[in-house]
Amino acid sequence: MLAVMGCGEVGLLYARALRQAGQAITLCDPKPREEVKLWAAREGIALHPSSGSWLADADVVVSCVVGSLSLAVARRGFRDMRSDTLFIDMTTSDPDEIRAAAAEAAAADILYADVAIMGAVALSGARTHLLVAGTGAPAATRLFGAIDAPIRAITAGAGDAAALKLLRSVFTKGLEALAIETFLAAERQNVTDALYDVLGDIDRNPLRNTLEVLIRTHVIHAARRLNEVEEAERQLRKAGLPADVLPGVRARFERTSASLARRPSIDRIPSIGEAFAWLDEDARASSGAMVS
Repeated sequence: MLAVMGCGEVGLLYARALRQAGQAITLCDPKPREEVKLWAAREGIALHPSSGSWLADADVVVSCVVGSLSLAVARRGFRDMRSDTLFIDMTTSDPDEIRAAAAEAAAADILYADVAIMGAVALSGARTHLLVAGTGAPAATRLFGAIDAPIRAITAGAGDAAALKLLRSVFTKGLEALAIETFLAAERQNVTDALYDVLGDIDRNPLRNTLEVLIRTHVIHAARRLNEVEEAERQLRKAGLPADVLPGVRARFERTSASLARRPSIDRIPSIGEAFAWLDEDARASSGAMVS
């Protein structure tokens, strides 16, 4: 039997997909939506309000609760699970809390799979790409493979998949906000199609190469680029458009420029490792200054 804890959008989506693939399903949700109650009743699926002794019948437990409840739900569930249970955490939780839960699972001889959803299930459904880490990764890969869910295991401990998901969110959500700010301005000036053309060179190279070039040259040219950022922000404000993202961009370039004035960078374009080392040292120095 497979138990799904938390029947929001994600929980119900995968419960339905796994049920269709032939899995015997049990649901758990303290406040299930009407859609969940109707589906469970129609399919003859048990719907529990909380974890309990019934979890001892589950071979697999999939946690899809909100991230803030992830650790508490896991801990309560571990008390009732068998030692050979596969626990799959699909929550967007703090990576350190996932690591703590994985350690407690290991102490109870429970396999733990940290599964990060790497896209929008509202768009891709059960075909959304997944990333998995932890002792339960091989078993979770087989389970999701049965519903043709694209899943990739990484040779890392539980918590690392969640960390990568959150870091990906930093990048993609930042890019999303910047795209809105940029293209709203382009629309206002009737140059949207031309802007797509102007940006076309960016995707002609592999993404990794593009990002590494930006990072490597940042520690050399931040001061000069700061002038461009300041002018771009002035133009947005002059056009009466909101500038929510650019002030943060400006702050980043101002920080690096100030550091370069105090502590010059390498006198050539550094390797990516050298650039990271310089930026990390600068970040540590800035953190120390703020603490003091």
